[in-house]
Amino acid sequence: MRAACLHELGGSLQLETVPDPTPAEGEVLVEMAYASVNPLDVWVTQGSTGAAADHLPWIPGTEGTGYADGHPVMVNGAGIGVLRPGLYCEQTAVPRAAVTEVPEGVDLAQLAGLGVAGVTAWASLYDRAQLTADDRVLILGASGGVGSLAVPLAQGTAATVWGQTTQAEKVPVIEAAGADHVVVVAEAGELAAAVAELRPTVIMDGVGGAFTAAAVEVLHTNGRIAVYGTSADQMASLNLRVLYRKNGSILGYGGLVMADEKRRSILAGLVAMVADGSLTVPVEVVPLADAGRCHRRILDREVTGKLVLDTKA
Repeated sequence: MRAACLHELGGSLQLETVPDPTPAEGEVLVEMAYASVNPLDVWVTQGSTGAAADHLPWIPGTEGTGYADGHPVMVNGAGIGVLRPGLYCEQTAVPRAAVTEVPEGVDLAQLAGLGVAGVTAWASLYDRAQLTADDRVLILGASGGVGSLAVPLAQGTAATVWGQTTQAEKVPVIEAAGADHVVVVAEAGELAAAVAELRPTVIMDGVGGAFTAAAVEVLHTNGRIAVYGTSADQMASLNLRVLYRKNGSILGYGGLVMADEKRRSILAGLVAMVADGSLTVPVEVVPLADAGRCHRRILDREVTGKLVLDTKA
């Protein structure tokens, strides 16, 4: 079968022919259709997390869709793509617990990009930030994989939703997702003036660094900041006095510690929304051979929505 392989940490992915997998006891053979490309895949190939160094040559990929025993399925969890090789391939043998059957006829390309980003957006908004219709939401990095799903999910509660991007060309993408307003803010110091009218009570932060510090400054009284990523910088210097005087909260979301039952419940709800057309996952489908280029695009912050690899192309 074909697979995108990594031979050294920090190296480039190469499309190669590798042996077909043989399922062990408790595993399922999945014919892959699509594999989502996530920032986590990039961090694993760079050696900043995961066990790629112990499994070289490494196949990345933490989520995807395909067919098991002729039925359409989603594949995610059980350490796939982090602790054990992943899904940038034509076939894979994975633990049965990582396979979830989905309804016939649902777009598998959309579902491939739903697991990580969708669960992150849902859990950050509803479980961590406890979003209500009365909230005013600011989504930092609203054109990214999580942000592009957080916008319509937040809109579903009738909350006021603003999106932020650093690039003007991404504004139409965020507007199309349903944002009430979009601000273009390239420097964290410009955030306060740009969102003064909103007075956000909930801020979705996948950026980190100076933008997290700026989020504290613009947060309204009793507001909540849900931090789910650090695409800009994992370190931030905050004015804690400003935070506590507002009675504000900074809430972390960590998908790796979420219980499997909880993840499956959230996924089921999201899949149902895609199936009935109430949620659209913005995906760009590219050939498996372009996996390495996709990683570079993530590092260069050139991605809107979700990148999905067509494992048969």
